[in-house]
Amino acid sequence: MFLLGLALASCAGLKPDISASLPKDFPSVFSLYSEADSHAEAWWKSLQSHELDLLMEKSLPENFTVLQARARLEQARCTALKAGAYDYPEVTFSVSAVRQELHEKGEAQVSAEQWSSGFDAAYEVDLWGRVQALKGSEAEKYAASKEDVKAALMSLSEAVAQSWIELIDNRAHQDLLLKQLALQEKLLKLIIVRFPLARATALDIYQQQQIVEKLRAALIPMVRNQEIIKRRLALLAGRSSLADEMLEARSFPELTSQPVLGLPADLIAARPDVQAAGRRLHAGEWEVAAARADRLPALRLTASAKLSADSLSSIFDNWILNLAANLAGPVFDGGRRRAEVARVRAVVAERLALYRETVLTALAEVEDALTREAEAAATLDSLEKQLELSRQTLREARRRYLNGSSDFINVLNEELNTLQFEHDIISQEKQLRLARISLHVALGGSWVDELNNAGSALKEGTAHGEN
Repeated sequence: MFLLGLALASCAGLKPDISASLPKDFPSVFSLYSEADSHAEAWWKSLQSHELDLLMEKSLPENFTVLQARARLEQARCTALKAGAYDYPEVTFSVSAVRQELHEKGEAQVSAEQWSSGFDAAYEVDLWGRVQALKGSEAEKYAASKEDVKAALMSLSEAVAQSWIELIDNRAHQDLLLKQLALQEKLLKLIIVRFPLARATALDIYQQQQIVEKLRAALIPMVRNQEIIKRRLALLAGRSSLADEMLEARSFPELTSQPVLGLPADLIAARPDVQAAGRRLHAGEWEVAAARADRLPALRLTASAKLSADSLSSIFDNWILNLAANLAGPVFDGGRRRAEVARVRAVVAERLALYRETVLTALAEVEDALTREAEAAATLDSLEKQLELSRQTLREARRRYLNGSSDFINVLNEELNTLQFEHDIISQEKQLRLARISLHVALGGSWVDELNNAGSALKEGTAHGEN
């Protein structure tokens, strides 16, 4: 009856109290609502750039941060396997031999051999689910490490795309400056030709020369900035450098329609950082169960099989079997185990707060990306209208200057205004695409599962805490 009671107690065990709930004010829809979508395809495919596809192909497998995350995943996998090993008894085997030589005065030497071998086994009966709780905790940590790899891949894809867009932005500004420089040098020659005809002044020449020199000075950091961005992209790909033919784009990719958002609740499954936070919360709850079980008596079974004989040939003739059961529990520990339970519960409270913060952060990132893209699109539209008006004003200022009815300062001002609008449009084109990249990454997606192929799956019942 005693053993039956122990068996029933073992089945009952101490179970974790799962409490991964959403914040109370979590919204049911985004500010811009759309039907659900699986986001199964890699998000950068929507930009339709072969160059970006190639960069991702080179970067995702070899990035150092991703490789470190994969190594931590393998560590978690092995730890989970080790926790699962407590389901089985630990068996050790030993063999020893002793040889004795006796010498007596006046008599022949006497030799004696003694052989011994034996098995020792130990097993803890999981009365209160302590072992099961430890297995559950490590399984959740392993699952969280899987999500960490996915999160690293998502962050990497964002970093690569952002750096690539910055490189294009830098080249677009450089191309515009070169175009403007050629135009201003041509205008300078025209002013110099007009000077002997008294249709231009020395002041006009000096002012135009200043514009030309400013454009030349602005070109100086362009090449340096491009080299810095290239090295950053190479580092993201786990390399010292990338071939120049891999980085030739000089214009921004065209944007298609926005990705389908789905519901805010979809972020729980689509965002690996949210999944990882939830898994670690569950791991902490299993740790509470293990700490509570550690305050209760533990039943440990030990068994031994030993042999002692005068010769190795008779080693299997004299087995002595022994089985012992030891039920031990804490009587007084100064409150150490109670304090450990309280400590682990505080850890769970911390992880719960982190989980809810991660969920709300994910929601805020989607909303922020939507806001930034809408703002960038509206600003870009306004800048394009202002640029057209500035070009019209510039054409009129040039016409009047060439006709001698206006000063060159008017032409100069409109040249500067037009140049600034053109640069502002390039910068805003960049911001529009960076906002779209942030939106894609903020939404997560199942596409990252195909890239997360690190490590091997745990055996059934080990990684998932099953018998």
